[in-house]
Amino acid sequence: MRISSIAHALPSRRVTNQELIEAVIERSRIYFEQQDLRLLETSLRRSFRVAGTEIRFLRANGEKAIDLGLRAGRDALCSASLDPAQVDLLIYAGVGRGWIEPAMANLFQSELRLHGATCFDVLDACASWLRGLFIAQSFIDSGIYKKVMVLNCECNFKEYANLEIKSIDELRTSFSAFTIGEAATATILSAEGPQNSIYISFKTWGEKHDLCKIPLPHVTEFSTNGGGSAPMHFFTAPTELLSFTIHKLVSHVREVNILSRYEHDIVIGHTVSTAVSSAVASQLEIDASRLFETHNRFGNTVSASLPLALSVAEMEGRLRRGMRVLLLMGSAGVSTAVCSFVY
Repeated sequence: MRISSIAHALPSRRVTNQELIEAVIERSRIYFEQQDLRLLETSLRRSFRVAGTEIRFLRANGEKAIDLGLRAGRDALCSASLDPAQVDLLIYAGVGRGWIEPAMANLFQSELRLHGATCFDVLDACASWLRGLFIAQSFIDSGIYKKVMVLNCECNFKEYANLEIKSIDELRTSFSAFTIGEAATATILSAEGPQNSIYISFKTWGEKHDLCKIPLPHVTEFSTNGGGSAPMHFFTAPTELLSFTIHKLVSHVREVNILSRYEHDIVIGHTVSTAVSSAVASQLEIDASRLFETHNRFGNTVSASLPLALSVAEMEGRLRRGMRVLLLMGSAGVSTAVCSFVY
């Protein structure tokens, strides 16, 4: 299997930390005394500084998620010189969606005119795109499909970020949403090159599923602990989540021995924060010159983070054909993943 093309689309609104801090302060003002508002602002600035978040792109008024997804899809088809009718399978892989049923893939299959393709969704938090890649590889290597598109449209900020903070303690579980950026990506995969040319390994610790969640209104029907945060709000327990995930990801990479098996030209991690990326790279002794970090200029774009980084790296000349790429993923669930391939 080979990645024939990869494309991304960003919303037009460029949002700084200062703009977001002002919005949170305004929405939360009624719950705080003046001195506590200053503490809230200080806490927000410190958290952004630690995370390394600077810029994220969010939809402007009138800008719709579907338009970003369609733009990424069309650009990927054009870059691969592929007629829509040649796509055999479409996998929609991500958290961002307009409904639970039917699959979001049906919408994009129709709008992109992929009339020869069957389609379905894959949802595994930030690991969704990499799961989609793994599934596509199985189909392609077995000869079932020859051309596959993996598409996501991670436009989640205003839907799930809770800007109305009622206490400093609530900020701890809500802050991660403020690092979220929006993006859509589309990846074209084809039956070229040797079988199993992309190495992918996953591990999961399902007992940690409560550390990061966007609950539905009926969450208590599927919970043994009362459901946790408010429905449709992005919730994290960041300290425990990040320390656990970093430890498991580093152990995973060492176990598969990927760094000694291959010499990687570029290393891209899921960009939860620059601090997390630095911690993983340091523990694995990865040469900093090979890291391609995007968090400071795009934020955490959920399942779009890896394909967005690949697309941007290619556009900026950091990624070229023939290079060996290492992708590292730590995702809510908790799942970790390691992926190595020649681009």
